[in-house]
Amino acid sequence: MRPYLYIIAVFASLLVIRYILNVYRCRRITWLYSQYLGYIRSGDVSFAQHAMEIKSLFKEAQIKDSSVIHQEFLGFGKFANMRVSVFDNMHNSREDIFHIVNLAFNQAIGVFRQRANETFNPVFWLEFLVKLPQYFLANFGVMPQSTVTKIALVIYWALAIFFGVKNTDIIRILIH
Repeated sequence: MRPYLYIIAVFASLLVIRYILNVYRCRRITWLYSQYLGYIRSGDVSFAQHAMEIKSLFKEAQIKDSSVIHQEFLGFGKFANMRVSVFDNMHNSREDIFHIVNLAFNQAIGVFRQRANETFNPVFWLEFLVKLPQYFLANFGVMPQSTVTKIALVIYWALAIFFGVKNTDIIRILIH
């Protein structure tokens, strides 16, 4: 089998895997959202079994947690004010928490749907190739606008141009 056929097979496999993963995540978060709405209506505590999975899917969709102010009466006219995580308290049916969690579910559904749809978009893959080191470094926690990422992009493009010119024999053609 020729080398370019291997590359095409690997790329096609990546397309299919990426599509399947994002469709699965979209369906899963949609189902969990229906469970959440059922919990809000009925108060069935078995919903708590899904909390870690929901937080994991929110993180995968890059939905950031937020906080709300919680106030407790201490007695003698004194109150304690504190900020609490919305995702850690999604089982709480307070209206402000419900609205934020509701929004987070809808955002996550939209993110996974978009990722599944962009799997077959050639513009996405072109941008992915251009920013490959940036995506790679982001997985290790390096910020996209950091100096390390910019240096990696410059090195990546210098190597890509060098090997592209070398493999196409443009230098030999220009010299002769």
